[in-house]
Order: sequence, then structure tokens, then C-alpha cells
Amino acid sequence: MTLIPVKGMEGFFRDTETQAIVNKNNLAYQSYVQNRDKLLSDKERIDKLENEIGDIKSMIQILIDK
Repeated sequence: MTLIPVKGMEGFFRDTETQAIVNKNNLAYQSYVQNRDKLLSDKERIDKLENEIGDIKSMIQILIDK
């Protein structure tokens, strides 16, 4: 496998056999993974809060109806 640098894309290389673009910039990749995980964690927390608010609304409605 021979890698040729991609012009204007620091850390990216083209594999001459498969023509695939390979990211060799480990710091940028790790930063991306950490950011993605944080966003997913935030989304899960928001979903959980939305479900809990829905449960509270249902309980209040039951109390009001009685």
C-alpha cells in the first residue's frame, strides 16, 4: 500500500491500490470521536428528561381528573 498526500487536505492520503482516502491525523480523529460521544451523551440525557417530563404530565393529568 502506497500513500500519496492529498493536496489541500493535511493528514489525508490516497491509497494508490484502492484509491481510498486515508486519514492519518490521529489527533483530529480522536477529537472528532470525543465530540461525537459528547453529543450522543447529551442527546440521550435530553431524551430521558423528555420522557420523565411526559410521565410527570401524565401523573398530573390523572390527579386533575380525580
